[in-house]
Amino acid sequence: MRLSPLTDEIPKPMLPLGDTTILGNILRIFKSSGIKKTSIIVGHKSEIIKDYVKNSDFGLDINFIEQKERLGTGHALMIASEYVNSDFICVYGDLLFKEDFVVSLLSKFNSSDSIATMALIKSDTPEYFGSVVVDEEEVVGIYEKSDNPPSNLINTGIYCFKKEAFSYINKTKLSPRGEYELTDSLKMMMEDGKKVRWVPLGGKWLDIGRPWDLIDANVFFLESLKHFISNDSKISSGSKIGYPTHIDSGSIIDYSEIISPCLLSNNVKIGNNSKIKSSVIRKDVEVGKNCTIENSVIMDGVKIGDNSVVSFSIIGDNSYIGNNVIFQSRSKESIQFEIKGKLVDSNRIQLGAIVGKDVIINDNAIIKPGQKIDSEVTI
Repeated sequence: MRLSPLTDEIPKPMLPLGDTTILGNILRIFKSSGIKKTSIIVGHKSEIIKDYVKNSDFGLDINFIEQKERLGTGHALMIASEYVNSDFICVYGDLLFKEDFVVSLLSKFNSSDSIATMALIKSDTPEYFGSVVVDEEEVVGIYEKSDNPPSNLINTGIYCFKKEAFSYINKTKLSPRGEYELTDSLKMMMEDGKKVRWVPLGGKWLDIGRPWDLIDANVFFLESLKHFISNDSKISSGSKIGYPTHIDSGSIIDYSEIISPCLLSNNVKIGNNSKIKSSVIRKDVEVGKNCTIENSVIMDGVKIGDNSVVSFSIIGDNSYIGNNVIFQSRSKESIQFEIKGKLVDSNRIQLGAIVGKDVIINDNAIIKPGQKIDSEVTI
């Protein structure tokens, strides 16, 4: 899995995004966009998603559709066709996008004569995503990944469909890679003379497919943060709190600096003379004295000792970072990272470590840039 070790025990939509999850953020956007009923197609570790949704209050009528075999995006909608009896919006469960986009997408779709509307965005690297060719408002070609893509417009994984689209989706054949591709379904609609239109996705869009994408997603999430400090948090008079910063219930900050934007969840403790910058600190985290945390995601229950530095990194649940531990994150050359047993170019010169859950890193360790540390490892 490309997001290992973060998804070794949880499905990708359950990865943390601010004080929610990727899935929780999508459901929140649906609610604010006026959508009332939602179906979630689940497969890998479905019980985790079901329990999460049932124990949360998203204000939506939510039901679950089981996809027992993962045979592609088209296959997921084939299964959904038995349960969906109206026009619908389809959003992949690993995306981050601007909150107000869904309202404009639905408005344009409802006023059009198209069987489907795709959300597209310009990309500097369309060869990684596949590309879409358009003629004014109409889609005229959908192409697979290629070293020479015919367009810099890419498919974002956000669609609107008329109910009749299911008649094409259900006739889709297996692709050469053994999946039922939704893009093949769209090509069938176009070949049959049906109009497939497109709209530009305004603002930033992220397909969270690699570990460092989760860092970017959380930094993006922080850009829309609203300033909030819980009345029962305890902040020493000498602390400096930037604007906007979100500090939840039970958190304690002892003469430290929080450089905005930052989110500190419930029961976070920040020791004396520490500095937190552009980071998400999840619940029950303890940070020692004289620490620096920047552009990082610190998950639930993490303990960080004194004089430690965490930079451009993700630290998994309940991990322990000792005293004087330094996560290096800067390199003169593009940083390599291990994915599926192979080194992959991250195309960035600043990337720390991706640390799984229940990891122990003892005192005085230096963690070099681009390290992957599997869950339950001791260093």
